Amino acid sequence: MINDDIPLSKRRARFDPTINYGHVLTVVSFVIAGAGAYFGMRVELENVDQRVAKIESTLQQLASVLVVTARQDERLIAIERRVDRLEEAPLRR
Repeated sequence: MINDDIPLSKRRARFDPTINYGHVLTVVSFVIAGAGAYFGMRVELENVDQRVAKIESTLQQLASVLVVTARQDERLIAIERRVDRLEEAPLRR
């Protein structure tokens, strides 16, 4: 509720150009918080990089295991074919 008895010049917000300890403390707090966030994110990104490197090496190992497994499957299929041929051979004679 605005009182109409107060002149317009006194109702406007005024800028106080003085600097007090509260302002300094606020600025210092922002700087410290910003530096803490920067270094915290930097450490976290390094941890993420290490995790990604470990995951990549694990994926490479899994890929090599899959290749070996596929080769073994092919060998087993070839052996099964040979056994099937051997089983069928006496029946034809």
